[in-house]
Amino acid sequence: MQLRTARLCLDCEEVHDEPHCPVCASDSFTYLSRWVPVEERRTLRRAPVQAVPEPRRRSRGRWVAGGALGLAAFAAGRLLLRKPGKPDAT
Repeated sequence: MQLRTARLCLDCEEVHDEPHCPVCASDSFTYLSRWVPVEERRTLRRAPVQAVPEPRRRSRGRWVAGGALGLAAFAAGRLLLRKPGKPDAT
């Protein structure tokens, strides 16, 4: 049990860390840290961690433009690489 959370029941003098006394079920308590000083756990403070910015996400317009450009490149490639058709017999 940590001293910071230890409670003293004012009715039966039981030490506990629950919202109600486990012995007499009383709600009247006081924290032990009121009489016993609690030392600071950390003597050295850590440097704050800097947040890393999130990478920018592509907007919907850029996706559409990229898709249209890809579709146009695909169509141009098909036109350039297709086999010549058969000549008309007429």
